[in-house]
Amino acid sequence: MRRGLKALGERLVIRSVLDCPMDIYFANEKPLADAILADNPTDWNQLRHHIYQNKAGYLKAKSVTPQWIYGEDSCNTLNTNEYQLKGLAGSAGIVEGEVYLVYGPENFAEFPQNAILVARTTNPAWTVLFYRASGIITESGGPLSHGAVTARELGLPTVMGVRNVLNILKNGQKGIIEILS
Repeated sequence: MRRGLKALGERLVIRSVLDCPMDIYFANEKPLADAILADNPTDWNQLRHHIYQNKAGYLKAKSVTPQWIYGEDSCNTLNTNEYQLKGLAGSAGIVEGEVYLVYGPENFAEFPQNAILVARTTNPAWTVLFYRASGIITESGGPLSHGAVTARELGLPTVMGVRNVLNILKNGQKGIIEILS
C-alpha cells in the first residue's frame, strides 16, 4: 500500500499536483478517488488544496505542546523556574552536559555524541539515540515508559514527565540531571 501511494505521489509531482511525493499521505481517500476518477484540472486543484490544508493542520498540531491534563488550560504551573525543573525519576544517576532538543526522527542525524537528549516522548525507534546520549529528559512518560526502561538498561540518568521542557530549554544549554530520590 505504501509503495503504491508513494508511486502515485511521484506521478502527482510530475503533474504539479504535489510538491513532494510523500505529501500524498495527507490526502483523504474520497477526495483522492474523486480527483483520479474525474481527471480534470479543477478536481486536481481541489485535491492539492485539500492535501496542503491537511498538511498545514498537521504541522500546526505538531508544533503545539499538548495539554498536560486533557481539557484543562495549557498554562503549566510546574517548571516555571527554568533553573530547577521537576519530573519523575526514570533512571538513577547524575550527568552533566549540553542538552539537545529532538522533535522527531528528522533530527536524529543531528544529535551530537554525549548530549543530553530532550524530547516530548520516545519509542523503540528512538533507541539508536540512547547509545549516543549521556542522559534523557522527556515531557511525557514515567518510570515504566519506554524511555525510562531503556535508559535503566543502558545506565543513563533519566527524568520523565518534565512539563514544558521543550519550550524552556535550548540546544547547547548546560545543566545537570540529578535524581533526588
